[in-house]
Amino acid sequence: MSHLLRAEYGPQGRSAGARTWHVVRASDPATALCGRTMDTDAETRAEEEWGTGLRCCQQCGSLYMHEVPHMEGSHPYS
Repeated sequence: MSHLLRAEYGPQGRSAGARTWHVVRASDPATALCGRTMDTDAETRAEEEWGTGLRCCQQCGSLYMHEVPHMEGSHPYS
């Protein structure tokens, strides 16, 4: 399954930059994993940027970890 990061903006809008980044499924980019409805014109980044210091939604991150195998080859029972 492919994912994307999508920006959520604060009261100042896009000009102030992303307040929080949410994880969305590429097949449904308008709905964050946490359930929040996202603006379809919000900035989008590749899922590889998750965990690189961006301020990400904690709930989205937790659910993302359940959907994406992490270091799958490093675990003997994978």
